[in-house]
Order: sequence, then structure tokens, then C-alpha cells
Amino acid sequence: MLTRYSKDSEGKPVRKALVYEAREHKIDAKAIDPDAFRIIERLRSSGHDAYIVGGAVRDLLLGRHPKDFDIVTDAQPPRIRRIFRNSRVIGRRFRLVHVYAGPHIFEVSTFRSIKDGTVGNTYGTIDEDALRRDFTMNALYYDPIGQLLVDYVGGFKDVMARRIKPVIPLATIFREDPVRMFRAVKYSATTGCRIPLGLSLAMRRDARLLGEASSSRLSEELAKVLGSGRAASIFQGLERFRLLPRFMPALAARFETDPGFKASFGKALAELDATVDETRDKTLSRLLSYVVRADVEAACAAPAVPDPNESWRAAVAAARALLEPLVMPRVELEAAVRLVYKAPEAVPHQKRKRTRRRRKGGRSADEGQAADTAVEAASRASAPKPVDEGRKSAPGRVRASRPVPLGEDGAGPDRADDAAKRRRRRRRRSPKGPGSTGAGPAGER
Repeated sequence: MLTRYSKDSEGKPVRKALVYEAREHKIDAKAIDPDAFRIIERLRSSGHDAYIVGGAVRDLLLGRHPKDFDIVTDAQPPRIRRIFRNSRVIGRRFRLVHVYAGPHIFEVSTFRSIKDGTVGNTYGTIDEDALRRDFTMNALYYDPIGQLLVDYVGGFKDVMARRIKPVIPLATIFREDPVRMFRAVKYSATTGCRIPLGLSLAMRRDARLLGEASSSRLSEELAKVLGSGRAASIFQGLERFRLLPRFMPALAARFETDPGFKASFGKALAELDATVDETRDKTLSRLLSYVVRADVEAACAAPAVPDPNESWRAAVAAARALLEPLVMPRVELEAAVRLVYKAPEAVPHQKRKRTRRRRKGGRSADEGQAADTAVEAASRASAPKPVDEGRKSAPGRVRASRPVPLGEDGAGPDRADDAAKRRRRRRRRSPKGPGSTGAGPAGER
């Protein structure tokens, strides 16, 4: 074991950290993600310090495979962005950099100072950054190049002893950030570390503060809990430390009033944990489906209604009410409900009779339609028939056209004979008397 020193204001050496070598911490170097190793190597070659920090180091010490590797450095976000072109700066209050390496995203943050407390955003040094961490097990820094474990707060011994010890004083740790209570329960369930009495009493004392935490942060924590594979144990811990009424008040109220619901909910979480361990499927909609399953099934079992959409809306509303005040994406919540929803059979309904609406003028719609039909038929009957333009005679009289007989050779009769016949017919119809011209009233064409 090595010791890292720094100088105080008077220039005297002061012990700052303990440095454990590979033979002491026994972290398997092969368990380090190659992309995380290359990111640290590139930061070092650019003249900066860089370490793996947080949950990844804790899991490596416990012999578990980390789900992600967070990296901390003394380089500030603009500088990190210039070093890694495949990256982007995120965050407003707490700015950090996401470095993309294939399908993976690595979070690279800058050392923070304690100048503004443990929630400030001033950049600082590594020893100040360690004092900002919530628990000692998360304040360990690992150098994969030299295989050295740097410990400023005694976290290595706490991990080996399986205990959760706060870095920040108990008087202020939860008042500065109430979500730390939730994380303490989660770490206890996922790592098997115990929560000491002092920390337990502080959590019970400040449990009310959890209700003042941001709903978005609590929603993120719920998603992590459901995908941890230890959701059943974590919810039991939240209930034991009286945090559940502040976290999910509707769920806590159901636990107290309905023992059967509590048993079915615990069974659903046990199935969820088994599914996550087996399939590694951490899709949010699928995780939420186990939480809302009992309420959705209850909504489906309600008496059937004529409109099937009513049961769907009731199921979605029941799921949303159970999760309040947490805010889950609407698409994910509806997808979760759809996974367990069973549409009830609708009540058969009789065909609605058509109402006879009164139209203007005192007639009903049916009467008006009959009258319109009669008028239409009369107009069709009185419409003039097609007229043959070549067969007109006296004005106002229309004669139906007749087929013209054809001769033997297929041609019509002699035109002169036909004209003579027409003249004779007109003479017979013309009136007799003085001044008669022998032509019809219409004259000869």
C-alpha cells in the first residue's frame, strides 16, 4: 500500500489518500472495458489525469461485471470535446461529456470542488471531488493503466466490510440531496452491504424530504431499480425505512389497505427480477408492465361497458394514478398497459331507432323524402320525348320518328316522289277558301 501526500497552506506534507496496488485490491484488469481504457489512455496522453470512478469500481471490487464505466478527469468539458470528436457536452447545471465508442456511451465528468458545498458546480481537484461523493463505496478512483486504486475516504475498507458509510456529514447529506436516501436503500439491496444504525436513523428523520425531490429524478431512479434485478428487495427496503409513502404514495396506501394487492405486487416484482436476470431486457415499457399489472387487470375485470374504449382509458388512468407523482413517458406507459391489457367483451346493444326529425314547413324527414320522390316521378313523366328534327310538321305538334324503308339496293326511296307525297298531304290539311295559296300555314320549306 502506498500513500499519496499533498502540501498544506504552510507547505507541510499532509496525507491525502491511500493507494492500493493490484495484489491488494485484486481487480481483474481483463474486466475493464477496452473502450474505457482507450479513453483514459488518450486523456493521459493529452496531459490530463483520468480515472474510472463510482459504481464501476465498487462492482469490480465485489467481483461483479459493471454495467457502465464512468470516467472522471481534470480536463474541462470544452477541452474533452476537442480531444474526442465523437462526443457532445450535455447538461445545464452539471455539465459533462458523453463520448461515443461504437454502440456504447461513456460519461466523462470533471473534478468538482466543495467550494459551494456538495451540490455546487465549480471545478476542483480530485481530493475535493472525493469529498463530494455520497458514500465511501462510490468515492474510489481506479487507474487501469497503472492498476492502482486511489482511496481518499476509506472506501476500500468499507466495501470489504460490506457497510455503507456516508462521506458527507449526516446532518447535511440528505438535506442537500434527498435522493441519496433512495440510493442508500438501492445500494444495500444490490450489493448486500448493511446500513449502519446512524445512517438508518438519519434516513427515518429526513424521510419527509424525499417528497420534495424532483419527480424527474425519482422517475429515473425507479427505472434503474426496475432494471436492477433486485426490485423486490429494494421496495421492501423503501417500505422498511418509511420512504415508500414519499416515493409512491398511492402504492403505499394500497399496501396498507389491501394485503392481497401487496402480495400480488411482491409476486410481480419477483417475476420481474427473474425475467431481467434471464433475458437482460430492460425496456422501460416491459419493466413498468409488472408494476401496473394488478391495476390494469382490475380495470379489465370491471363490468363490461357498451364502448370498449372506456375500459382501455380506465386501465391507462389506473396505471398513471398508481405511479403518481412520478412522470413516465406517455408512450412507454401506454405500451406497458398494452402488454397486460385484455379487452373485455362489450355488452351487445340494440340497433338504435331512427328518429323522425321535423323539417321546416311542418313535415317530418320521411314525409319530405316521400314528397320529393313523388315530385321527381311527376317531372320525369312530363318531360318531352326526343324529337326527330327531320319529321316536324305543324308548329306545336311533334310526331314520333319512323324508320325509313330501304330500297332493294339499300338506298332510300326517290327524293322527288317523297317530296310530292309531302305536298299532297299538306294540301289536304290546308283550309279551303278565297286567298288560299294551296300551301300549309307553315309554308313550304
